[in-house]
Amino acid sequence: MSAMKLKMTVLIVALCQQMFVFAQDEQDSNIDHAHTAPLITSAELSLHEVVEKTFQRNPQLAVLQARLQHADALRNKAQSLWADDPSFTLSHYSDRTHAREGLQEWEAGLDLPLWLPGQRDARRKTSERQHQYVNASESALKLHLAGIVREILWDISLSKNEMTVAKQEWNVVKKLEKDVKKRVELGDLARSDLIISQQESLSKEAAWRIAYQEYRHAQHRYDMVTGLPVLPKSFEEQAINDVSISMEHPLLKESHNKVAKSVAERDQVMIEKRGNPSLFVGSRRERGASNEGYVDAIGLSLNIPFGSKSHSQPKVTEAEVILSESRSQMETLHRKLNMAIQDASRKLSATAEQYSFAKRQNELSKKNLNMSRKAFALGETSLLELIRVQAQAFTIERHMHQKHLEVGLQTARLNQAKGVIP
Repeated sequence: MSAMKLKMTVLIVALCQQMFVFAQDEQDSNIDHAHTAPLITSAELSLHEVVEKTFQRNPQLAVLQARLQHADALRNKAQSLWADDPSFTLSHYSDRTHAREGLQEWEAGLDLPLWLPGQRDARRKTSERQHQYVNASESALKLHLAGIVREILWDISLSKNEMTVAKQEWNVVKKLEKDVKKRVELGDLARSDLIISQQESLSKEAAWRIAYQEYRHAQHRYDMVTGLPVLPKSFEEQAINDVSISMEHPLLKESHNKVAKSVAERDQVMIEKRGNPSLFVGSRRERGASNEGYVDAIGLSLNIPFGSKSHSQPKVTEAEVILSESRSQMETLHRKLNMAIQDASRKLSATAEQYSFAKRQNELSKKNLNMSRKAFALGETSLLELIRVQAQAFTIERHMHQKHLEVGLQTARLNQAKGVIP
């Protein structure tokens, strides 16, 4: 009865394995179809080029171009001869509705808005600050995209490492399964050991297939973000020892230019607290009665708004609020960036130390694994003990490779925190 149960167990395991492989092959086929072909690598493609191409296809670039056009429009308006659009006035008066004595009056002229003292310079400075702010925003956007590209590339590298290690582990376990099968056929091992080795092989195959899917998903994310079918072969960066923050940091520079723009806008509002004066230049043609001749005259009039404080103060205080918010945001950002740089530097040092420790640990686990394999071959230890030692060695080696790649990832994150654009 026990032999029959053993045969049924082996049959069920084999059947489940075949069904799992079939289902996974079908799923992999669907993934390949959805994500197209795997991406190839190119030694000619650099990290800088990937970031530039990603920047050129980003939708936010259209917003920045629109802001530049707005800044150009502000500059053109500041260079105009008049403070606003001139207007033409035409008026006519007659007594036809009541007296009908022939009285008529015609008046035509131009209303010319005049610049306030210092207003043109203030608007010109506002347009310049707007230009500088948009240019700084471009660098800030490029740094943001560089961070996304960095994370995706290292995610691909980490997932590829997981896939490669999983494949190597599967191959080792398959080799062990063949050895166990031979020894079972020779009668050196029990058939239950074969089932255990088959289960271990099936587990490693499942781990490889999951790692393979994650690797393909990571490649697909790269394709969606960058629009490139090619990966850079090398994208490792050099760590910068200086952890101090520079005012040339794109995010800090953008914030500084935002403050400068807010100052210029506040100064413009201070000058424009009252409305612009206007000059009217026109001519008048009139007659008192139909039997009289027309009299022509030329007239000038100047309209000067008072600019009461009750009407101008809300605009001034609103500009001051915007300026205060900009300054507060810059100070907050400065502290946040300092903290990010310090954290990234600390994580890089810790990861480098962990990698050094993982290498020493991996050397010891390999020695222990070789001793366990020899002991199993001589029949001095069980298969379960060998699998336990082998799994531990796999975990330690996978951890070592992961820490090696994480050193590069943390280096990229430190450069990202420092505002380094590839």
